[in-house]
Amino acid sequence: MLNIIESKDNAKIKNAQKLAKDAKLRSENGVFFASTPKVVMDVLAAGFEAESLFFTKEEYEKYSAKVAGQKVYIISEAVNQKLSEDKTSQGVFGVFKMKTADVDKIFAADRLIILEDIQDPGNMGAIMRTALAFGYEDIVVSTKCADIYSPKVLRSSMTASVKLNVCKVEDIPVFVKQLGEKGFSTVATCLENSKELGSEKINLPVAVLIGNEGNGLSADTIAASTHKVKIPMSDKIESLNAAVSAGVMMWELKGE
Repeated sequence: MLNIIESKDNAKIKNAQKLAKDAKLRSENGVFFASTPKVVMDVLAAGFEAESLFFTKEEYEKYSAKVAGQKVYIISEAVNQKLSEDKTSQGVFGVFKMKTADVDKIFAADRLIILEDIQDPGNMGAIMRTALAFGYEDIVVSTKCADIYSPKVLRSSMTASVKLNVCKVEDIPVFVKQLGEKGFSTVATCLENSKELGSEKINLPVAVLIGNEGNGLSADTIAASTHKVKIPMSDKIESLNAAVSAGVMMWELKGE
């Protein structure tokens, strides 16, 4: 027999709502909220364990075979609207346990992305979507980056954020130095004392470093890197969007 939730004040529904909005709560509890059929099914397919899945009756009939054996709750239309992030809800939601990053895989990778203090969820999502497209499956993020499990990052990344091995690091400059000592080409994007991208051969394994939208990479991270590069561009504009810069860098340095 299926579990049914009709009240908007149900404790599980209130908790799911809080998880959608509160990064600290997500981190403390090691769980996150996902919505829409595509996102929820992609998260399940990526191997995440579901604590709870919420479906309207109509949507459950479509996906029942794919969620057999899962903890499923059928929700009323009122609950559906409360959990929805917009007016056109698609009636599928879930609360999932976070995964632990594979640190060994980070150091064994041919190519990495390192993100320092990227704060806009749209940029985070776009970078992760591009990374997966270009074969960068391992990403290192600073503690001040936007939460990869936020609903906005999940959506803007087209769920790439749950398909990548993402490792959170406290001290990015120290980590960059460690990578260099292990033979990585660590490539910082910056303007001062830098060479134009493409002007020199940069060997694999490579780590592409992308900094904060307003301030770029920190001076310590730039100093710790083995290569400093800038993207050639018209003198009519000062800089590129962080996600666009990351895409250009990833494509140029992806190797064979």
